[in-house]
Amino acid sequence: MKIFKSLLFWLFFVTPMTLGTLYYLKIASPQYEANAHFTIEKQGQGQSDPLGALTGLPGSVSSTRDALIVKDFIESREVIERTKQYFDINKLYAREDKDFLSRLEQDSSIEDIVEYWQKKVNVEFDTTSGIVDLKVTAFEPESAVKVIKAILTASEDLVNTLSEKSRQDSLKFARQELKKAETKLKNARTDVRTFREKEQALSPEQSAESKLKLVEELEAERARAEADLRSLRLEFPDTSRKIIEAKNKVFSLKKQVNIERIRSTRITDSNDAKTMSSIISKHEELLTEQGFAEKSYEAALLNLEQSRIDATQQHRYLIVIVQPKLPEEPSKPKAPDDFIILFLACLLFWGLSGLIISSIRDHAGWM
Repeated sequence: MKIFKSLLFWLFFVTPMTLGTLYYLKIASPQYEANAHFTIEKQGQGQSDPLGALTGLPGSVSSTRDALIVKDFIESREVIERTKQYFDINKLYAREDKDFLSRLEQDSSIEDIVEYWQKKVNVEFDTTSGIVDLKVTAFEPESAVKVIKAILTASEDLVNTLSEKSRQDSLKFARQELKKAETKLKNARTDVRTFREKEQALSPEQSAESKLKLVEELEAERARAEADLRSLRLEFPDTSRKIIEAKNKVFSLKKQVNIERIRSTRITDSNDAKTMSSIISKHEELLTEQGFAEKSYEAALLNLEQSRIDATQQHRYLIVIVQPKLPEEPSKPKAPDDFIILFLACLLFWGLSGLIISSIRDHAGWM
């Protein structure tokens, strides 16, 4: 029994502990970690984060989204493709002089490279401050700084691309809106012109005003004629020539007034002519639509001009808060942390192995 327990101890504790210690002391290659802090700022950002509004914490929906996009980009295959011009990942990590557990295999597939990349690159985003913490591990201090600078450059290019696409989309939308407003204005002006040609009136309002003025003048002239008639009746009998002429003049003026009154309510003299009020109402409606169309066109024109100005400006910025510095001490392996973890892991492994084997012995009836 003692021999069996001793065998378990040597097999499941001493052996892995010895192998692990030999790996950390003799085989494990030192690895250096460089880090940088950056944030994504947007010019004139005014949209608040709803969560921030409730909690009182600073934040922006747009900046948070942009930062998360950059975080996902750094952890993806895309960043490996874009940083090829700055460094060769195989030359930095697939090296025969480094230990087999830490290095990248030479014949690794792109999926294996991405998985290895995600182990060497750590990206953390602080939702409270909006700061992204980027850490890169490499076999040399210079390599770690080189990789992290390449990632920052590629990330800045991505932010510029997102900003440029947003500006171009805004400009495209402004042009489409201007085209719609221009078409609407042309249609409104065409409707007004067609209506005036159909009703044969450049301005129904002015036509009605002139006709009403004519009626007023005829009314005044009729009143003067009636006054003259009353004066003549004081001097001459009704059968006299002057009285008859005065009566005829009053009658003619009354008839003319009635005719002009009828004309003042119609646009033409035809029997099916529309009333002047309906014509004026329709004309005013068309003019109102034309006015709205002109204002919409002016607003769309101003919006396009503003979009053109915005298109020449950058709206998103990747601001590096903490620049990457050359590390002086390796971050891996960590002594004594790694040895403590190794010791506890081997101890746990030995204990679990003993419990499992003891359980099997009890059930199998071993002695």
